[in-house]
Amino acid sequence: MERKTHYKMYKAGKNWVFAMLSTVALTGIMAMSGNTAKADAVAQSSTEQVAKVDTTGATTTQVEKATNNVNESNAAQTSVTTTTGQSSSNADATSSSQNNKQATITSVVTSQNTLVSNKDQASSIQSSVTQNSKKTETVINTADNASQKNVNGNWYLVDNNTGKNLTGFQEIKYQNKVVYYAPSNAQMQYGWQDINNNRYYFDTFDGAMTTGQKNINGNWYMFDVQGVLQTGFQRIESQNKTVYYSEDKDKLGQMQYGQKNIKGNWYNFDTYDGAMKTGFVTIPSQNKTVYYSEDKAKLGQMQYGKTKVNGKTYYFDTYDGAMKKGLTNINGNYYYFDNSGVMATNQKNINGNWYMFNDQGIMQTGFVHIPSQGKTVYYSKDKDKLGQMLYGQKNINGRWYNFDTYDGAMKTGFVYIPSQNKTVYYDENQSTLGQMKYGFQNINGKMYYFDTFDGSMKTGQKNINGNWYMFDDKGVMKVGFVTIPSQNKTVYYSEDKDKLGQMQYGKTGIKGKTYYFDTFDGAMAVGEKKIDNHMYLFDSKGIMQIGFHDLDGGKRTVYYSEAKSNYGQMLYGNQVINGKNYYFDSTTGAMRKGILVLDKVNHTLSYVTNEGTVAKNMRYKIDNVEYIFNVAGVLEHSQGEVNIAGNWYLFGDNNHVLIGFQTLKDGRKVYYSTDSGQMQFGQRNIDGHWYMFDTFNGAMKTGFVNIPEQNKTVYYATNGQMQYGQRNIDGHWYMFDTFNGAMKTGFVNIPEQNKTVYYAANGQMQYGKQNIDGHWYLFNTFDGAMYKGWLMSGNDWYYYNQQNGQLQTGSAVINGVGYNFDGNGKQILNYSIDYRYALPAGKGDDETAANNYIILHDVGVESGAAANARYFHDTVDTNEAYVTFVVGDGGKVYQVGRPGQVSWGAGRVANHNAPVQIELGRTYNSGQFWQDYVTYVRLARDMAGKYGIPLTLDAGGAGTRGIKSHYWVTKNIWGDHVDPYGYLSRFGVTQAKLAHDLLYGV
Repeated sequence: MERKTHYKMYKAGKNWVFAMLSTVALTGIMAMSGNTAKADAVAQSSTEQVAKVDTTGATTTQVEKATNNVNESNAAQTSVTTTTGQSSSNADATSSSQNNKQATITSVVTSQNTLVSNKDQASSIQSSVTQNSKKTETVINTADNASQKNVNGNWYLVDNNTGKNLTGFQEIKYQNKVVYYAPSNAQMQYGWQDINNNRYYFDTFDGAMTTGQKNINGNWYMFDVQGVLQTGFQRIESQNKTVYYSEDKDKLGQMQYGQKNIKGNWYNFDTYDGAMKTGFVTIPSQNKTVYYSEDKAKLGQMQYGKTKVNGKTYYFDTYDGAMKKGLTNINGNYYYFDNSGVMATNQKNINGNWYMFNDQGIMQTGFVHIPSQGKTVYYSKDKDKLGQMLYGQKNINGRWYNFDTYDGAMKTGFVYIPSQNKTVYYDENQSTLGQMKYGFQNINGKMYYFDTFDGSMKTGQKNINGNWYMFDDKGVMKVGFVTIPSQNKTVYYSEDKDKLGQMQYGKTGIKGKTYYFDTFDGAMAVGEKKIDNHMYLFDSKGIMQIGFHDLDGGKRTVYYSEAKSNYGQMLYGNQVINGKNYYFDSTTGAMRKGILVLDKVNHTLSYVTNEGTVAKNMRYKIDNVEYIFNVAGVLEHSQGEVNIAGNWYLFGDNNHVLIGFQTLKDGRKVYYSTDSGQMQFGQRNIDGHWYMFDTFNGAMKTGFVNIPEQNKTVYYATNGQMQYGQRNIDGHWYMFDTFNGAMKTGFVNIPEQNKTVYYAANGQMQYGKQNIDGHWYLFNTFDGAMYKGWLMSGNDWYYYNQQNGQLQTGSAVINGVGYNFDGNGKQILNYSIDYRYALPAGKGDDETAANNYIILHDVGVESGAAANARYFHDTVDTNEAYVTFVVGDGGKVYQVGRPGQVSWGAGRVANHNAPVQIELGRTYNSGQFWQDYVTYVRLARDMAGKYGIPLTLDAGGAGTRGIKSHYWVTKNIWGDHVDPYGYLSRFGVTQAKLAHDLLYGV
């Protein structure tokens, strides 16, 4: 075999590198024992076969690259390594030979890998410089004069000169390979071998040492030019990728794929070619997108937290690196990342809602002013809509705001809200900007009022905290005089700061003038006005008047005080005005002229002349009779009665006039007016009581008095006072109208006593049986109450109409039952009653039963009515059983108990609720039965009608009123009887037929 070697020099970076181009020509064929074999495939035989290796000396060369191009298929990858012999002697002490030359190959790797550190991990950086992957030299011997020998299936390399086995790395040039012979047994090694702390791989077929990329058992490995296994990150420039070979013992050197945590940092390697991934990577199986750094300092490392990529900010989960999208809470702050993961800043519309994010991406909440749009908006702090711009009316921290429904701009000033039909005001002051205002508000110098509940601006009249205010149609509070046409009044709203706008009441001083406003509705008074029992006068403008004034068209002259103590009050009686004495009527205040007047304090008489002044210290004629008036103006007169100008007066001592009730010498009790001192006549109301005084002599009347002009008779008690209501006079009850005292006659209903009574023409209440206008009535002999309804007198029944109390005669339907009465009102029965077995007084039960049930029985034994009635009568004390009536023996009725009272036939509860219980005697005679049955039904209907009990049979449960069978009582109240249905069925009477006949009659 001939080998030709050529060298070409080229420049790589700053280093000059020699590349060796080799051409190998195979010039000979080795034939052994008639067999042709390749140099590394010697047939196994008992004869040694030695392959001679020819070598050509050469100088040491450098290898251009650490790795060659890689075929990334499942087939084995090969890399040709060229070695040159060295002229130095063999350095391996175990395989020394002068015929062997050593070749030392230094691995030079040009790497452009960038490893990116992640999170808190320290950076492991490989820069784009030429580095030695491992500073380890593999000493390779070149066997110039040695032969390969296969002994017992193992290959050896024998020095042709010495015959000794060579060991260590040996280059077999003619086979273009380096192999390794173990120093321990000189045998060629295969597969994985750990040599001098390095790991190598030798072909399992020919023992050739592997360099470059190699797929071994489905895993890719990387060996440098000296055959040393590489681990960690490796840059493969020819394939423009960085890969990672495991540093773990259990898979040392294997190329890694997929996600790997390396020294605390996650990386991702392509699952096909192992290329390290950088940038954004979506991992479908984990439903996430992550980012592997593209920065040289931390190339390929998965990133976490807030990360800037190409000027945009992203956020990757701090646990699994997943890129965040949408609203994300980070350390208590919310951020938004769009569908590409880019962090939002400024305003952002998300799912139809506007949000705001600051320059750091933090979502803003609360009030935010946006200068560029000249508006303030509000972003919600509520969890269910956090950060969303709000619109419309919103309550924020207990305050109402209003945000435009289109752009969310906070509204200020007056705002009308159509849906609530109100105008409100949102503050324009910065400290409380946008807040709905309540109560009184001063806005631009004008006062407004906004409802304290809903903030609505008030217009018109408004009562606020007990004070009335007035606001115009624009809500501005009014002050001063205001006329309210709809209420026909003028009012005044205060102009004082401390009560600004409040409606004023009572006396009020306004700009030096006095006004009066009604204490109820504030209406300004005009004309005469009574205030606190004093009369005042106000002109048409409401100003209080003083001095003399003519009223009633000049018919009445009055005087209103000018004194401070009673300013404006109308004056009465004797008054000194401007040095003159005047007298003003004590009732009307009219200045009197030509009249005697009573001094109510001193009880004296004075006289007012026709000029209106009081006569003093003079003799003065009244109706041509001369009277003396002293210096005080008092009329002087002796004791006793006197008639002056047609009026009677009574004088006592010292010219005093006597007033009130007085008994005169002739025994008359009379009354002198406390206002005028004059004797009174006719009807007079004194201290709230009406009296009557004789129209001729003034004597007070008592007893019954007819007043023709009022068409009434009244009664005055011994004290002279008119009487009202019910009064017992001389043992008779009378009724007097509670309003005017008129004595009442005829029928009178007295609701409070729940009765109607009758007063005869003389006014006396009537009792007992009375024929009034041709009709008989019955009045209670104790209280006179008119009787209504059924009345049992002895054994006879009478009916007084429930509506008018008249005794019924003729025919009538009462409670659904037809009745007949004779001319005296006695009921005409359609059956007859035998009383021979009726219990006497003191026998049986005398308690009144409640009117709820009529109970029907049959006797229960084959016996007639009389026999059973007699049995009840005779054994009432021993058997303690009886009913009200027993029917039988051909339609006869026997009374035992008294109707309306408790009888003992159906148990205690039923007994006390049944005013009547009826037994039906038995028979086998059909004709007799039907006579008995008809009477049985008639009697039951009769008694039900009298006691107001419904005619329904066995209806409802306990407490349902009506006619009941003993069987019903058993089912609903108590007992074990089933009568009368068993007996009635003997003759074909069903419960339905009995019910029909009771309801409609037979």
